[in-house]
Amino acid sequence: MTKPASYTYSFGVANELIWSSHLLMGLFFIYVGYEIIMKRKLSIPVALIIVVLGAVGALYHAHLWYESLRKNK
Repeated sequence: MTKPASYTYSFGVANELIWSSHLLMGLFFIYVGYEIIMKRKLSIPVALIIVVLGAVGALYHAHLWYESLRKNK
C-alpha cells in the first residue's frame, strides 16, 4: 500500500498543523462566546489573545492576497 501524498499549505506548513490550529481556535472562540453569553467579563489575557489572533489572521490573509496579485501580473 502506498503512502498518500502529504499536502502542505503556504510556506510548506503541514496540513495537520493547520487543522489542529483551526480546531483549537474554534474551541477558544466557543469558550469566548459562552463567556459573553453569560455576561461575564473577559480577562485581559483572553482579550489579548483575540487581538493577536485577529492581527495575525489579517496579516496572513493580506500576504496571501498580495502574493496572488503578484503572481498574476
